[in-house]
Amino acid sequence: MILCAGVVSAMLLVLWACVAVNAWHFGRRRPMPAGKVLPMTMIKPVKGLDDALVAGLESIVASDPERALELIVAIESEDDPAYPAARAFAARHQDRDVKVLITGPSRGRMGKAHNMIEAYRAAKHPRVIFSDADTEATDGLVRRTSEAFTQGYEAVFALPFHRRAPGPGGFLFQVAFNHGFGVGAALSWYLGAFRFAAGAWMAYTKEAIDRSGGLEPVAHAIADDFAISVRARAAGAREKLLDEYVYLQETGTRLWESLVHVAKWSAIIRWSVPFWAYAAAPLGSLLGWSLALLWSSGGSSFGWTFFGAATASRPLAALAQDAFAAKELMPLWQYPLLALGDVGAAAFWLSGFRSTIVWRGRKYRLLPGGQSKVIE
Repeated sequence: MILCAGVVSAMLLVLWACVAVNAWHFGRRRPMPAGKVLPMTMIKPVKGLDDALVAGLESIVASDPERALELIVAIESEDDPAYPAARAFAARHQDRDVKVLITGPSRGRMGKAHNMIEAYRAAKHPRVIFSDADTEATDGLVRRTSEAFTQGYEAVFALPFHRRAPGPGGFLFQVAFNHGFGVGAALSWYLGAFRFAAGAWMAYTKEAIDRSGGLEPVAHAIADDFAISVRARAAGAREKLLDEYVYLQETGTRLWESLVHVAKWSAIIRWSVPFWAYAAAPLGSLLGWSLALLWSSGGSSFGWTFFGAATASRPLAALAQDAFAAKELMPLWQYPLLALGDVGAAAFWLSGFRSTIVWRGRKYRLLPGGQSKVIE
C-alpha cells in the first residue's frame, strides 16, 4: 500500500509539473521578434488531398508578408488528387516563390520521406522547414523559427496542437495530441529527455542535416521526424522547442477513421522505441496505480482519497493546460471523460503489438529500430 501511495503521489506531482511548465512555456506572450525574416525553404510533403491542405497553403502566404519563404509542395505524381489543388494554389500566387515538385515513384522509400528527400535536393535556401500538409503556418511560427536560427540554433521544433474537431473521432485526436503526446513535452525538453521533433513543424539548417548524413539514411524510417531529430542531435545540432504551437487538424475524424489512425501510431511507437520501454508503458497508468492502492487499502478512506485525487486530476490538468497554455478549450463536458483515458490507452497499447500497418494507401512491414519495408 505504501508503495502504491508513493507512486500515485509521484505521478500526480509529475502531471501537475507538466501542466505548469507547459503553461509557462507556451502560455507566455512574448513580443513578436523584430527584424527581417531569414530566407528559408518550406517543404510540404503531400500525398492525397487532406481536408486542411488548401487552408494550410494559404496560411503560409498570410504568415509571410515579407516573401522570405520559398515553398516546395512535393507530390509523387500528377495523378495524386492533391495535385490540382496545389497547382491552383501556385497559379493564384505567381508573385511568390512556389514550386509544385513532382518527385516520381518512391522506389521503396517511405512515401513522405521520399517527397522530403527530393524536395530537400531542390531547396535553394540554407535553412529548411518541413511541415505536414494538415498544418497551419502563422506569423509567430515563421518569425520565431527565423529568430531561433539567428540565435544559432540548428534544429527548431514546434509542438502540434489539434484544433477542435466534431464528434468522438475529433475528440480522440485532441486527446491523443493535446493530452497525450503534448502533456510532458516542455518539461521533458527542459530536463533533456525525449527531445524529438514532430513532423508538423521541424526546421533545420542544411549544414546540420548534411553533418548528420543527410536525409537518405531515414528513407525507410517509419517515423521520419523522430529519425531525423535523433541523427541531428547525435551530430551535435543545437535544438530549440518553440514557445508557439503549430495547429493542425487531421483528415478523417469519423470515429472509425480516428481509431485506425491512433492504432497506427501505437504500432509506429512500438517499433521505434526499445521493446522493453513499450512493454513497460502500462506501468505509467495513474488510474491503474490508484486502483491498486484502493484495493490494497481494503477500500479505506485513505485509498478513496488517493483514487479521487487521481481521477479528478487528469481532467482538471487537461482543462488547465488548454486554458493557460493553448488558450483553446474543448467543450467542458468532454474533460471528465479524460478520467478514463488510461483505459483507452491500454487498448491502443495492445494494438501496437503488430508488425504491419497501412499508411496513405501503402502497406508496410515494421522492423526493429523504426525501419519499414513496403510490402504492397
